[in-house]
Amino acid sequence: MTSESTVEMRKKPAEPSPDDPVEAAEPSTDDLTEAAGPAGSTGHPVLRWALAVLANVTVMTALLVYFGWQRSAVQAFELGIDESILDMSTKDYVLRSVGPVLYLLMIIGIAGLLWLQADRVLAPRARRDGTGDRLVRHTLRALSLAWLVLPLAMWALGFVLRTASFLAFPFSIGAGVLLTLYGTHLRTLLPGASSRDGLPLLYTFTSVIVCVSLFYGATNLAIYQGVSLAQNFTVTELTRVTVYSAERLYLGAGKESALPTSTGPVSTDKGAYKYRYGNLRLFAHTGGRYFLIADDWRRDEGVVVMLAESSTIRLELGGP
Repeated sequence: MTSESTVEMRKKPAEPSPDDPVEAAEPSTDDLTEAAGPAGSTGHPVLRWALAVLANVTVMTALLVYFGWQRSAVQAFELGIDESILDMSTKDYVLRSVGPVLYLLMIIGIAGLLWLQADRVLAPRARRDGTGDRLVRHTLRALSLAWLVLPLAMWALGFVLRTASFLAFPFSIGAGVLLTLYGTHLRTLLPGASSRDGLPLLYTFTSVIVCVSLFYGATNLAIYQGVSLAQNFTVTELTRVTVYSAERLYLGAGKESALPTSTGPVSTDKGAYKYRYGNLRLFAHTGGRYFLIADDWRRDEGVVVMLAESSTIRLELGGP
């Protein structure tokens, strides 16, 4: 009795034929932008570009350092000293800038959200009806003049609210240019609109203006805050400081008193210090140096004392 041997045949993968569907390549960002339908958010390219400018690490770091330096320089000048003697580090400048700059970024973020909501209304109507839609038509006219009208409005505000105009004018330049850029973007969505070959250059020039307006606005805000800090400067609110020294320091501020001598080590025995200086306040501590002023310090007649950290000097902070 014979048995037929069975052989397992494995099927080879079928060769793709011209009629078979071919897997499409992953679309690029530009392709997604072009393919966005009415439900899509066509303002996103502009918003993404604006966020890329604002969220750039180099731009943000430079803005923080510049703001901190400008505010410190103005405050020091108003108090009658030179900011350079404080010898602040980059960290000092950044820490003094975080609060105001975050407040500014919060305002920009809220404005961006409002912009996004407006785009969800305008973009679909621009695609569907074009300039036949009254809202779209009037919006495009307003946006085309925003680069000029918004700064002029902030300048005119200075006749009524000088401080508000001083702070808002630089930012109105950047905001006006951004609105005009958005208007140009909306025009590319109109039925039968021309190609967008010139938009990359427009983005580049707008980036320059926006960055300049940010630093211009940061300058005005830093000046305002520096002057305000100097005007509201109260010596009695600063930390009280008492200085002990093994040698006479001949300070131009504070009250000097001699102490009983001691044979103990200077670094451990308080009695080893020969002089005590009281009635002092801590103005700043940067770069390993203490900047002290007297309790009765005045801008026109007071001095700022600088003491470097040393093993022969001891400082006590606080106290009655």
